[in-house]
Amino acid sequence: MHGSKGLHKALHYQRITTLPPTFKRQGKLFINNEFVQAKHGAELPVLAPRDGQVFAAVANASKDDVDKAVKAAKECFSNPEWRDLAPSHRSAMLRSIGDQLKERSEEFAVLESLDCGKPISEARADMDFCAGVFHYYANLVLDAIEREPLHVGDPKFASIVHKGPIGPVACITPWNYPLMQATMKVAPALAAGCTAVLKPSPLASLTCLQLGELVQGAGLPPGALNVITGGPPNGDAGSWLASHPDIAKLSFTGSSMAGKALLHASADLLRPTALELGGKGCMIVFEDAHIESAVDWCMYGIFTCAGQICSANSRALVHRSVAKQFMDRLAEETRRIKVGDPSDEGTKMGPVISAQSKAKILTFLQGARSQGCQFVAGGSSPDVGDLHGGYYVEPTVLANVPVGSAIWNEEIFGPVLAVNVFDTEDEAIVAANATRYGLADSVMTKDHDRLQRVADRLQSGTVWQNCSQFLDFTTPFGGAKQSGFGREYGAAGLDEYLQHKTVTSAEYGHSWNWFVAGPK
Repeated sequence: MHGSKGLHKALHYQRITTLPPTFKRQGKLFINNEFVQAKHGAELPVLAPRDGQVFAAVANASKDDVDKAVKAAKECFSNPEWRDLAPSHRSAMLRSIGDQLKERSEEFAVLESLDCGKPISEARADMDFCAGVFHYYANLVLDAIEREPLHVGDPKFASIVHKGPIGPVACITPWNYPLMQATMKVAPALAAGCTAVLKPSPLASLTCLQLGELVQGAGLPPGALNVITGGPPNGDAGSWLASHPDIAKLSFTGSSMAGKALLHASADLLRPTALELGGKGCMIVFEDAHIESAVDWCMYGIFTCAGQICSANSRALVHRSVAKQFMDRLAEETRRIKVGDPSDEGTKMGPVISAQSKAKILTFLQGARSQGCQFVAGGSSPDVGDLHGGYYVEPTVLANVPVGSAIWNEEIFGPVLAVNVFDTEDEAIVAANATRYGLADSVMTKDHDRLQRVADRLQSGTVWQNCSQFLDFTTPFGGAKQSGFGREYGAAGLDEYLQHKTVTSAEYGHSWNWFVAGPK
């Protein structure tokens, strides 16, 4: 189902007030290639972060609905229509999904911006990236799933490794990058030949539901992808899905607390699980760093998506000799950030996702005041005019932050940067590593040898050198320590959904004559 250029032009708006006209799936689940109501028609209201008003509804899946979705995925996985489909045919379907998303990107961006509150400019970039992910795995699957011969020591034996789909998978995703987080799981899972049940966050599910239309348009068989929505307080679709015995693998992105609970559910089933959890990333700015560039990357790493990024550099360590210069520029540029309506083209930072998130962030900032932190910029709720019901927090920079404080150690998941100074390379590395998390860090210096030394010692799954938050389709992403395990993107992301089977054959008629001596 492709949008028209006329529709895209109409959606090139200045201010969002209603759902895009093509969104017709309110209050529905996507199961077996059909949009269906939840049992008893149960729904959850959806509030727009921009103004706190209800603007849509999503179905609140029951346990029976979850069972139906998993059954559909299981039956499709066993159906020759999907099971025996050649990688080239799966590739064509993935490419079609990417093409449709590219064609309808403005419609999806509008919906994403309204649903999760990110500025429309960010939402547009996300949609382009999502389309690229489908195209990337459409290309990768053509060569990645091959039978790999092994060299064994006995010429009378031959061994081959077969790579095949692991089975029906559950993909549970968060609200900060709704479609992107879904895409990075669904695209490689389908490329591998798995079937999937996608469970997005109830706070931002709408573009994930729209993905069902693209699946229909690409000709995937019923049950290849199913999308269920809902959650507390009147449902628990995520937990029901995670504990389902017919799910062969669970892939989850979200909070560390939720990840631990889901890992317990997988442990009871002895089921492989990939977790991408929280972070408390650190940017280390050395004395020879390019200050203008470092300030820009630092802001990009904490203020995009209103700081609601697991890999955000929410801590910064700045060499004492350049600390004043860095902080002066950082404060100046932070105060210039336009916070407001995410539909306005000039908005650089929108609201956080919910009233609860806003209250949590402001509570952290109140604690920072009581501990004597210096507020360099921000620290409260901005004036956003008639959007006073929205969930807005000022971009905030704190200095002289006690290393034992919650601001320095806990994942705030908001636009709050904590800054301290350092004197030596060793001191900076030790301080950066002094966290239970290990998702992503950044290093800013022109010294190439130092870049490599520091990257080798940082205990994180990703290290950015003279940049922050760069992701490509080809670059594996995942955590260390309590930031989780497993990888997304790249060939490693595809491998997460493949199981390796070793097939060994002996020369016909050959045996070791261990028990049977053979003919005399």
